[in-house]
Amino acid sequence: MGYWWGKATYRWIILSSCMLVYCTSQLVRWNYASITKYLATDLAIGKPELGLLGSAFFYAYALAQIPWGTATDMFGGRRVIPVGITILSLFLAGFAFSATFTQAVVWRALMGFVAAAGYVPITAVLSKWFSVKERGFAMEMYSGPGGGLGEALTFLMIPLVALAMSDGGVFGLTGWRGSTFVMAVVVLLIAISSGFMLRSDPKEMGLTSIQAAEDKKQGGNYATVVKEVVKDPALWFMSLVWSGYMIAARLVPGWLPLYAADFYMQTGGMSKEKAMVAGGVMATIYVLGRVFGTPLVGKLSDILLKRRNTPRSVIILVGLLLIAVMFYAYTTPIPSAFALGGLAFFSGIVINIFPLINASAAEIWSIRTAGFSMGIINTVGQFAGAMALSASGYMAVKYSIQGGAFYTEFLGIWYLGIITSILAAGAALYVIYREKRAVLTHLIEGEENQANLKV
Repeated sequence: MGYWWGKATYRWIILSSCMLVYCTSQLVRWNYASITKYLATDLAIGKPELGLLGSAFFYAYALAQIPWGTATDMFGGRRVIPVGITILSLFLAGFAFSATFTQAVVWRALMGFVAAAGYVPITAVLSKWFSVKERGFAMEMYSGPGGGLGEALTFLMIPLVALAMSDGGVFGLTGWRGSTFVMAVVVLLIAISSGFMLRSDPKEMGLTSIQAAEDKKQGGNYATVVKEVVKDPALWFMSLVWSGYMIAARLVPGWLPLYAADFYMQTGGMSKEKAMVAGGVMATIYVLGRVFGTPLVGKLSDILLKRRNTPRSVIILVGLLLIAVMFYAYTTPIPSAFALGGLAFFSGIVINIFPLINASAAEIWSIRTAGFSMGIINTVGQFAGAMALSASGYMAVKYSIQGGAFYTEFLGIWYLGIITSILAAGAALYVIYREKRAVLTHLIEGEENQANLKV
């Protein structure tokens, strides 16, 4: 790394590494979604069990947010992230050997706990490497293209590899089991690379500390600053806003491959195997929306904040309202595959602008406690998302219309999304107020600093 010593451009290496790490998180959390037809047959389960299989990951993921986030604040992301992702790869390989539904649930829960070594620690690292002028773009880049790569591997590659390995596999694992094991190897390679590329703070590369320049709480120890964050009502309102996004981010990727597969089976007469691959392609279109749309939203947020002092939470509020519209669209008849593709692309954009909340939190409170504050917010949101995913399978059964079109089997899922996104939008109004106060404080402090320099 001698070539990069003292060079500010190393922040892009940090961002690239974080994108790869977050790719593993998305790959692991949704690895079951693109092979639900195979899992349902192999493990003899239905929609309620599939909902529980998905939520087992997210309950454990929620519990682990604060521990991993606090560990990152104290020890640095370079020490925390590679260890967690390495263990994650081993647990994903274990999932490939699941012989029963119970075993599958246990492996999913274990994966959820260590997968938390990704998102919040990455947020803390990027908050220290990117200033307020670029933070929105950086947050959306790692979550958008980075998470999108993981989802693409999940929704497109896993079913294709599973189909290719239907007759022969690795270590006696064929079909979905073989493809899952292959993905575990990919995760391990990314974990190893992160150990070489990541640095916790610019100071480790001979650069000026962004935390020292922006930190609004220079005085007091870590525990004192954490207590002040916990007492701020904005933390809990922001947690509710985050929950609205997390519920949408669990329901749509979790059910879209199956929704699209049923669409193709009913409207196109496809076989189950071909419909699952086609459903994976449709979910990949969702990923493309995430990859190409969210960085543009992040850049727009940086521009509006810089030029017009527009809080990032304004964009967050608009996103929640658009999510409610999106969920409603899924409850209506889809006229063609082209229309479904357009809806999936739009979904990928609006659901995945939530990393702006990371940037907002880092700017309202101290960067020094970014791991803890986002750990709290993400804990609440992940529990909300897990509970929604648990309930979604039962909601689908309760509100399905017997003998109706394919989309009527999913009505209860989308109703749940409409209600929660509207409630979260209400909470976003307070966050806008709180962030405006923070922006005003920054302006006043900036003017005072300029005046002091002139004196």
